[in-house]
Amino acid sequence: MGKVVVIESTSAGGPGRGPPAQGSDPDPRPLISGAPKKERRPIVHLQTDIHKILRLTAIFVLLATILAGCGTDTPAPPAAATATAPAAAAATDTTAPAAATDTAPVAAATDTTTTSEVTATMGTTGGAAATSVPMTPHPEMSAKLTIWGWDAAIKGLQAADADFKQAYPNVQLDYVARKPADTYQQLQLAASAGTGLPDISVIEDSHLAQFVSLGVLADLTSNVQPYISQFNPYRWQQASAEGKYYAMPWDSGPVAIFYRRDVFQKAGVDPDSIKTWDDYYSAAKTIKEKAGVPMWQQSKAKNDGRLFEMLMWQQGLGYVDKDGNVILDKDPGIEQALSYMGKFWQESLAADTEPWTDPWYKEMADGTVATVPEAAWMGGFLKSFIAPDTAGKWGVFNLPAWKAGGVQSSNDGGSSLAIFDQSKQKEAAWAYTEFHLGRPDAMIKIYEQSDFYPGLQTTYNDPAFQQADPYYNGQKVRAFFADVAKNIPIAGVYTSDYQEMNSLLTPEIQKFALGQQSAKDALANAAKAIRDKTNRK
Repeated sequence: MGKVVVIESTSAGGPGRGPPAQGSDPDPRPLISGAPKKERRPIVHLQTDIHKILRLTAIFVLLATILAGCGTDTPAPPAAATATAPAAAAATDTTAPAAATDTAPVAAATDTTTTSEVTATMGTTGGAAATSVPMTPHPEMSAKLTIWGWDAAIKGLQAADADFKQAYPNVQLDYVARKPADTYQQLQLAASAGTGLPDISVIEDSHLAQFVSLGVLADLTSNVQPYISQFNPYRWQQASAEGKYYAMPWDSGPVAIFYRRDVFQKAGVDPDSIKTWDDYYSAAKTIKEKAGVPMWQQSKAKNDGRLFEMLMWQQGLGYVDKDGNVILDKDPGIEQALSYMGKFWQESLAADTEPWTDPWYKEMADGTVATVPEAAWMGGFLKSFIAPDTAGKWGVFNLPAWKAGGVQSSNDGGSSLAIFDQSKQKEAAWAYTEFHLGRPDAMIKIYEQSDFYPGLQTTYNDPAFQQADPYYNGQKVRAFFADVAKNIPIAGVYTSDYQEMNSLLTPEIQKFALGQQSAKDALANAAKAIRDKTNRK
């Protein structure tokens, strides 16, 4: 097992947009944008004054970090991502690129004279290759890797470390655990200083495009080619730019509707009858009338925009289109989503409860809310600390479609492993990344420890996915989410300046929820603010 250094920051933690299970903190703060080490994407615009300040302060901050005392970091689920990124990054193409042929790949392990290939054969699932990619372990490889992340993510990765050490006994693993926002801040400071970056870091998808645009990540295009067809297709979007790939996907955030069976039974509502959002709205009115319970929790003054983003993502929409142009005020599907949420506020069908607070948890535990639209990782929270005593009372059904027969998948969260270009141990870093995220057996162990839903589709035929879950009254929830994950659309939500976009959108949603403006005006105001701040069209 590798050594873990836990760094407890004295500053407030910032928000993550990946699974809160990964240790995001509820207190948002701005991220500090560093200047790029090299210009990979000329459309990136970084503020000169921040760049100069970071150059002067980065070394001091890094020294302070080294001297900081170690403690224990107990992650807390976050509120919304409302941090404002000072740098206005330019548009990122929201489609995953085809492979490039002019890449300088990270050196892959190619010595075939050592031990036999490590392989795992799985059935074909959703277009993934039936046989996982062969790997050749290298016991002679020697390195000391530094891996940054946060407590829950690191514990998940460590579930595969014993097997990794058997294949690579001379590779030492040193983990550094911080809160997510502190991890990102330290990465940006080190990038600006030109020194101090780790070999590998966990990066949430909501932040990944920003680091891709900074030009500090190693080009993994040739390395990941064998895996592109094996992951959920949408998972490569944030990891790519201009035909190249800069990270290896880890977990996905497939979204569905968690529901209270007892509430639905009391109201006489069959969850199987809910196929569209119109059906969901009708069920909400019935449940409110017969069970006296609101359908979902959506704060007005503290709304985080999370559900709205899921509703956009379901339609293959987001803040921007495939060319990076802002579309919040242009696509009728986006206004439809916000107006739909408005009906629940206007008709008192939503609980006006701030997310990630004790009252929010209590409503789920007490059954005073009927449903929770969220990603698969929400199940881990329900079981562990939100509602551990409600086994058998929960179920999951598909996200309703906007039209009959339409898409019933969306995403919230997800994370990847990235190798930094500054690393002097890229071969060992790729060996670690490939072993942990490219092997079905390793991903299953990580999933069972962390509850981070694997994006690697060759895991989905494993017997672990066919287990009935007593918490959901015997429903096979893992297999259920596999079908959702394989059909998640590509959408323009997690862009290179996502944090700033979200921080400009959420106040407008809040004013709409409070009845201070229309949905149309809210989106127009948000779109204008985003264009002004990010220099997008």
